Amino acid sequence: MSILLADRFHKMIGQNNLRVTMSQLVEMTGVSSSQIRYWEKKGYIESEQEEKNQNHLFPVTMLFRVCTIKFFLDQGYTLAVAVKKEQERRESVKLLRKFILNQKLNVKQLGPGKGEIEIGEIAEDPHIEVYATVKKGKTELHLRQK
Repeated sequence: MSILLADRFHKMIGQNNLRVTMSQLVEMTGVSSSQIRYWEKKGYIESEQEEKNQNHLFPVTMLFRVCTIKFFLDQGYTLAVAVKKEQERRESVKLLRKFILNQKLNVKQLGPGKGEIEIGEIAEDPHIEVYATVKKGKTELHLRQK
């Protein structure tokens, strides 16, 4: 059920139905409107305009992109490097998302903040599975016979 819900949220964001205005983007990210306009001009981010001289509307995915670029800028990277690192991070997130969606994860809650996640079987030995335990804020990976 939680995978279906995650799929629904992913589709909502992926369909780009959620939009924010320039002023909302500025307020949420702390990046100035002039920086946002510059990044848009350079092709680092995208917005939509219904008609000329109307407000720019940014897909919610641009909110994450702007936050990530700003994070790397705050770490001392140049804009070009920050954008490259954001693109690399985005690709890593896509891989992780594919990994999670391709697994038949079975999540068992064992108490508050405590649980077990069955990740899947080992390719070389389908009789052994990988699972993770989460407790006291710590995650550990384990192997066991199926």
